[in-house]
Amino acid sequence: MGLFGIGKKKPSVTVHGSRTFQSGTDGRYSKQARKNRKIARQKEQDMELVPHTPAELRGYIENKYGVKELDRSDDRFKRAYVGIKAHLVFEYAPELVETPEMEEPKHPPVSEHDPDYAAYRENREIRWKEAVKVDPEKFPMHLHVYNIAIMQVSGPAAWLEVYVETEHAYLAFKEIALEYEEQYTTKRVIADIVKYFGAGEKDREERNERYVQLVSVQ
Repeated sequence: MGLFGIGKKKPSVTVHGSRTFQSGTDGRYSKQARKNRKIARQKEQDMELVPHTPAELRGYIENKYGVKELDRSDDRFKRAYVGIKAHLVFEYAPELVETPEMEEPKHPPVSEHDPDYAAYRENREIRWKEAVKVDPEKFPMHLHVYNIAIMQVSGPAAWLEVYVETEHAYLAFKEIALEYEEQYTTKRVIADIVKYFGAGEKDREERNERYVQLVSVQ
C-alpha cells in the first residue's frame, strides 16, 4: 500500500544501512559491516526522542507543506481508506473477521492454477472484504489523506500521498515519482515527516514499528 506504514505493530523490517556482508577472503566486508553497525548503534543512542501526536502531525504537514487533506469523496481517499482499514483490522482486531485465516501452502505453487494456492488466495480475498465491512462502531477509524506535490521548474515531478490515522497513531506513505531524480527529494519529505512524528520511550522499549522507522531515517 505504499512505501511503509508506521503504527504500534512490531515490524519485520531492515533498518536502512544495517545489512551486513560476510563475503570476501580478506575480511574487509565484515570489518566494514561491524563499523557500520557501530555507527548505527551510536546514532540510535544519540537520537533524541520527541514524540508528537497524530493531531500535531496533521498540523505540521498542513502548515509546512501548504496542503489540505483530501475530501472524503475523493477517489484517492476512498482507495486508501479501504486498504488501511483492512490492514488495521487484521492488526488490532482480527477477531472481528469471521472467516478463519488459512495457512499458506508450504509447497511451491505447481502452476498458476494450483488448487491449494487458489484456495489460499480466495481465503485472503474473503477475509479482506470482511475486514473492510467491519462496523465502524466496533472498529473506529479516523483517516486523513494529504497529497504533496514535489515541484520542479517544468511542473510537478512527483507526488507523495501521506496517510495519518489518528485512532491507532498510524502513518503511511505512497510515493508516485515521475522523474527518477525527484525520488530523493520525495524521500527527504518522508524523512522529515517521520522525524517530526518521532517516538517515545515506550516505543523504544517495545522497539515497535514507529521507533524502528524513526531509526531508519536518521
